[in-house]
Amino acid sequence: MHVHVIYAHPLKDSLAAQLHEIVLDELTKAGHTVDDLDLYAEGFDPVLSAEERRDYHDTSINQKYIRPYVERLQRAEGVVLCHPVWNFGWPAILKGYFDRVFLPDVSFKMKDGMLYPGLTNIRRLATVTTYGSPRWRAWVLGDPPRKNGTRFLRAVCHPNVKVTYHALYNINNVTPEMVDNYLKKVRKAMSQF
Repeated sequence: MHVHVIYAHPLKDSLAAQLHEIVLDELTKAGHTVDDLDLYAEGFDPVLSAEERRDYHDTSINQKYIRPYVERLQRAEGVVLCHPVWNFGWPAILKGYFDRVFLPDVSFKMKDGMLYPGLTNIRRLATVTTYGSPRWRAWVLGDPPRKNGTRFLRAVCHPNVKVTYHALYNINNVTPEMVDNYLKKVRKAMSQF
């Protein structure tokens, strides 16, 4: 399977970086072709410009600013997001990726006023993430990152997409054993992706 890994964290010595390496290693060992998009390392610009916003609905030109990113996404059969949760959302660079790349005729199609999935090439979708807050607090606030990773993204992929969400909550208060157990779970999940 061709798997597009989308990674968002600026520090090379973070837990997110360790998770990113595990994701890449296990997917590769499992025989997948991996296209790794490290948004920070590639210098992705998350800012949607005024010109891009004006051209957003014009499908004849709306991809001209980010075409290589669209092509990478459209080649994927699976996508793995690897990122932390900051302020109960995606990191700004990842949110900007979705704002700029998930365009009409890319992530969705419009026919007779109805929306249809545009990324039907994607049949597997996973998120690997960490939260600073405990699970109960995320739940009280509606856990937007989980909903985005499991509902919003599901709606734009193949109708039978398999979606998984792997989260370690309350990372400021976890023990080394809890982190190790989470790393093992991620390894197993990616080896079976």
